[in-house]
Amino acid sequence: MIHKLWIAATCALLVSCGTGRSYEGPKRPAGEVARITGDFRVTAGSPVTVILLKVDDYEVSLSENSVEVLPGTHKLLVECRVAETKSVSRFTIEAELYEGVRYRLVPEIAPGMRGCSAVELESD
Repeated sequence: MIHKLWIAATCALLVSCGTGRSYEGPKRPAGEVARITGDFRVTAGSPVTVILLKVDDYEVSLSENSVEVLPGTHKLLVECRVAETKSVSRFTIEAELYEGVRYRLVPEIAPGMRGCSAVELESD
């Protein structure tokens, strides 16, 4: 019974994962904003997970794995988790982001999967 409840809760969380907005006002078209995407907080055995925690003053909620921002310079707080070693590292990234571009967080793994040595922001 507990196993079924855990599966149901996990599925509900994954379905609700979405995109937040770090700007005020109505939603803007994709061509006017940049989108930053990290991994889902709940993973099914993923060896490495990079989670977007904060963009400037906007705290990313548990139900979000992406954030839309206005073009410009932004400061990101990310967390990188390596399952095998249970390593957790935090990184701050400052980047100039451009409208209409989708970005994703990409980990750089230390030798021997000991942890993350860096996290990069790459455009899709």
